[in-house]
Amino acid sequence: MGSSSKRDRGRSSGKNGHAVNHKRDKLYNSRIIRNELNDPAFTNPDGRNHKIITLNNMANKLDVPTLVKSRKFEIQSLEKSQLKSKYASSTRVFQSLPRELRRRTASHNVKRVPKRMRPRALKEMGLSNRTLARETKGVSTSGKPLHKSHPRGRELYRLRRKQKLLKYAAKHKLSGQVLHGEIVDIKKMDMRGKLKMIKQEIQKIESERKLQEDEIMQDKHSDESAMLRYDISATKKAKNLVNNLAGSYDNTGVNAKASIHRISALKYATRQAKFKWLPTHIWHAKRAKMIKRWGWQIPYEPTMKCFRKTSRSYRFKGCLAWDTSYINTFILNCSRNSNESVKVVEKILLDFSNGAINETSTYLSGKRLWEGFIHLGSEPVSPGSIHVIFSDKLLQVVIRVHPSTYNDVYHQLNRAIAGNDNIDLHDAKYAVGSIKVTGSKALEALQSIFHNRRESSGKAYELWRSLANLHDVNTIPKGSMFAFMVEDPRMWNKPVIAHASLEENADDILNLILKVKQNGGIDQEALQCLLSIDGRNSSYKNQQTLKQLGKRRKPEISGEPIPRTNQDPTFPVVIWKDNDNSFNVILPWFWTMPVWYQLVHVPHLMMAGTRQLDQIDYERGHLSFSDLVFTRNGYTESRIRMEENTKRWNRKPKSKRIQYDSLQLGNETGELLSPFGCDWRSLQVLRFALQKVPKDADNSKIVPSEFDKFLSRIIMTNFDAIESVKDIQKHDKSIFLTGKRPYTKIPMKLVAAKELATLTSSFEFTSKGIPQLPVKALSFECTNRGNITDGARIYIIPQDHVKQWVLFGDSTIKNIKGGNMSSSNLQVPGSEYLIGLVTSATFNLSKGYGTGVGYVDASALTTCSKYILIRNIGSDVCRVCKWKFINVL
Repeated sequence: MGSSSKRDRGRSSGKNGHAVNHKRDKLYNSRIIRNELNDPAFTNPDGRNHKIITLNNMANKLDVPTLVKSRKFEIQSLEKSQLKSKYASSTRVFQSLPRELRRRTASHNVKRVPKRMRPRALKEMGLSNRTLARETKGVSTSGKPLHKSHPRGRELYRLRRKQKLLKYAAKHKLSGQVLHGEIVDIKKMDMRGKLKMIKQEIQKIESERKLQEDEIMQDKHSDESAMLRYDISATKKAKNLVNNLAGSYDNTGVNAKASIHRISALKYATRQAKFKWLPTHIWHAKRAKMIKRWGWQIPYEPTMKCFRKTSRSYRFKGCLAWDTSYINTFILNCSRNSNESVKVVEKILLDFSNGAINETSTYLSGKRLWEGFIHLGSEPVSPGSIHVIFSDKLLQVVIRVHPSTYNDVYHQLNRAIAGNDNIDLHDAKYAVGSIKVTGSKALEALQSIFHNRRESSGKAYELWRSLANLHDVNTIPKGSMFAFMVEDPRMWNKPVIAHASLEENADDILNLILKVKQNGGIDQEALQCLLSIDGRNSSYKNQQTLKQLGKRRKPEISGEPIPRTNQDPTFPVVIWKDNDNSFNVILPWFWTMPVWYQLVHVPHLMMAGTRQLDQIDYERGHLSFSDLVFTRNGYTESRIRMEENTKRWNRKPKSKRIQYDSLQLGNETGELLSPFGCDWRSLQVLRFALQKVPKDADNSKIVPSEFDKFLSRIIMTNFDAIESVKDIQKHDKSIFLTGKRPYTKIPMKLVAAKELATLTSSFEFTSKGIPQLPVKALSFECTNRGNITDGARIYIIPQDHVKQWVLFGDSTIKNIKGGNMSSSNLQVPGSEYLIGLVTSATFNLSKGYGTGVGYVDASALTTCSKYILIRNIGSDVCRVCKWKFINVL
């Protein structure tokens, strides 16, 4: 009975006693497109319509009105069929939401769906708009999920936490010390009198602190050494005296590392012990996959599939937005009255930029913002930006670096300014947030959320609003900067798209661009407000919560922004355009979430993660952070990725994994380098081992290797060089197992694209004696069908087969698998032709074929060679690709 009831659950009895499957009928009807079998538009006389009179008794006369009417019927049938098939398999209202509104876990709260869908959601739950007396299992009358009867998970955690706090409070009530070490007894204590005494003590301390702050304020304008004392007092005041109900405060570390002192809610107290949250963490955690990197929890990618959508949004359909508040910000404040201190700051900038910011450059004058690689000594560590700002008494430097190098840069700055009272280091790690927007509609998206309704909004803001006349984002020069004050964007119900007032001619647009290039869009007061502790803290004054803003909304002003009052705050915003044609918004930390909440409601704007950022860089042919293997942190990321792939391969059964050791690659067997990623160490050893091979060596025969008295292999042929790579691989593996490092420096170093590099021959061929391999970055394109994957091997074309491989590049020969061509006898080149590795590669949607980026031995490839060969890991197919160098440094 049980099985038959399940089988007939979706059926009912129809005519003649046959069962009717409603679900199957629904699916069948959704796929039917109705059309007319006999088209009445053609009036061809036949047996049925022989009485129709045609012009000159001509057959096949076309009746145009009837034809249009028939086609209209068929088009409508097609549209109805598309809608029916779309919702045929959807059984819940949550499945009808657009992809952008879907969440990682579908909520049963009807308030989580648009208003037009709430009646259907209530109906599915067994409720209705008129009467909510009925309830469904696990859902209340309001449509919200009911709490579990037994405390489990978060509820149990909250109860245990509450129990600990109550025990702690009870313990200190019984034997606590309130004033001057006096033991408190609750039964015999005058509680009201004690509280009165405590209040008096607090008022006394606050009055003394206020007098000290007033003295510091008076000395600040006359004594430069009082600058540090003023900054420290301002930081303490911002943390202790919160001037809003939202709990926002400025959290800056003055000559010390910044740290989060106050958690917004008790239940989140232990969740940010090691990895801190971004200002928009709660919003992202519901819609994206989060990863833990560099001391932060960062959105990795949206939960929905968006590879093609990312490419479309960036190129022509809309724009993409990232919360980049994890980029660390340092602010150096130096007194201009001290020439020695100014020289110290200039020396710091010269070292960090590797000589780019010097006395003759426009970067030191503050006219342009510098972007490039931050150097510690002569070693590049990460991408960053430096901006120099001059005021009447201060020289300010804003340094933004990647979080992977936060500790190194902080210690370097701290050592450089040690003992100098005229220079302060502000760590604005948790004080300044940032948002990055890129794409064709990036400028339009930002203009739709930043508003200033004050009469004296300033020339900088007016210039920013006038950019609505520029329909092309590329028109704005790179490095352009804007700074102005804006209102709370949440006061508007939705983003307001800015429109051009009048159609301007070419001369007006040119003058507009010149004003932008001459820093006409920078309001110095807004810029100083963002860079100072007092300015950021004052922007939080009377900051409204969502509940406060909701109470101010009234039905009579529906569709209009909330009326502004004199108490409503304004906050500073700095917008600059980087070298990637992206707009970076810098703003106070606790204003990031209000701005983000309004920004994601802009039409055609897509939220993105670090994976989408890498995809955009890849499509542009640029290097992303995962491609920076010539830095210590980038090389560490590459090694971690290799170890993860190795563990994943080992977990597979032997019958389900590729046997890389038995792979036939031309005249060799097995992968020489590690098959689980970019093995830069083995490539370094291989390239320098080949340098030891004598020029007159006979490589046509394989002879047994010879060893010296230290049992080291003597390199006489290419075969000896390849075997020496395997020897050092075993040696490194044995040292790794002991917990030590076989080498101190990373295996490669990056050289400029125009720099001529040669491999040194005077070195000791040991595990620690091999020098760093000089490499150059390049981008490539496939000339034939097929895709390149990450970790692929890059070969130089052998001289004996250059003409045959060039035929592949010119598409003269369609077959790309050299092993199948018996006429030309092409095959995978030997390991002596291996010159580089691919870091990122796949099918490029913006170009329609496979592209990628990688690194090659700087001494092996010259610009005169047009093609290179690339082979994927675990494959015996070589593909011909065009290439060009990327100028990174």
